[in-house]
Amino acid sequence: MPLLEIAKTSMATRAAPVERKGTTLRDGAEVRDTFRKEEEEEEEDEEEEEQKFKALALRTALQSTDRRLPWEETFTIVPPTPLPFGQTDTAGARKRKRDSVDDENEQEVDNVVDIHDDLKREVAFHDCALEAVHLARVKCIKAGIPFTRPEDFFAEMVKTDEHMAKIKDRLIFDTKRMEAVERRKSNKEQTVMAKERHAHRLAEKAKAKKAHMSAVEDWKKSAASGRKNLGGRVTDMEEEEERLRGLGSAQNKKRMASNKKYGFGGKRGRFKQNDKKTLDDMSKFNPRGGFGGIGQKTTMMKGGGAGKKRPGKRARDSARSK
Repeated sequence: MPLLEIAKTSMATRAAPVERKGTTLRDGAEVRDTFRKEEEEEEEDEEEEEQKFKALALRTALQSTDRRLPWEETFTIVPPTPLPFGQTDTAGARKRKRDSVDDENEQEVDNVVDIHDDLKREVAFHDCALEAVHLARVKCIKAGIPFTRPEDFFAEMVKTDEHMAKIKDRLIFDTKRMEAVERRKSNKEQTVMAKERHAHRLAEKAKAKKAHMSAVEDWKKSAASGRKNLGGRVTDMEEEEERLRGLGSAQNKKRMASNKKYGFGGKRGRFKQNDKKTLDDMSKFNPRGGFGGIGQKTTMMKGGGAGKKRPGKRARDSARSK
């Protein structure tokens, strides 16, 4: 073969599209999707087989422990409603399940509870236990087994009295500790409030003192201005009253004459009160008893004889008629 033909053949071979085992690039992407789906289906089949194995193991364990005892001895209750748990499926598996069921069963598939949802899982457990309790009550009534506590039932406490006393002491201690904390807080608040009130009183006192001093300063200024009119002399209050009293009407002449003749009425009240002069006067002291003084009647004459008796009424009347 000539060299020119060999070169043309090699160039044509390089320009031709690349083919891998009779498939193009688009066919390769489809093949990868197919491989991925097959792997997911294999994983799902393995999970289903594992779940079947676990269920079989549980049934075998139950059958091995079954001793054919009556219900009153075992109190075994299996609710007819199963737990609505399901596995966490992928989006593709859930789509295939929905495609495999009818439209009527689509709602049942959506009601499957995720086992990893804590709240819904506990609600499912509660509903299952409640259903079992209702079934057990019916069976207990049929079997004549009491399940309610009688009125005179005395149940001993699980914890001893010593333990409960410790708990009580602990509660009392905690209560006192909290009261002490609250008391300290209230005392602190009261101290702060007392300080604020004291500061307020001091401020009011300082304000009143300032107002008083300002008033004194104003009075000084007014007094200084008044001294200019009085020749520099400050008048006393009593002098000012006498001056004002003298400006009034003159005193009554009749009143002045009466005061000159009779005085001002003399001393009023407390006549029996001693003064310094009468306290040292012992002239009227009688050591035999009795006191001589103003208003005291003497029945004895100086000579010691009996005094002259007063005449009777007839004698006095006859003496007047003469």
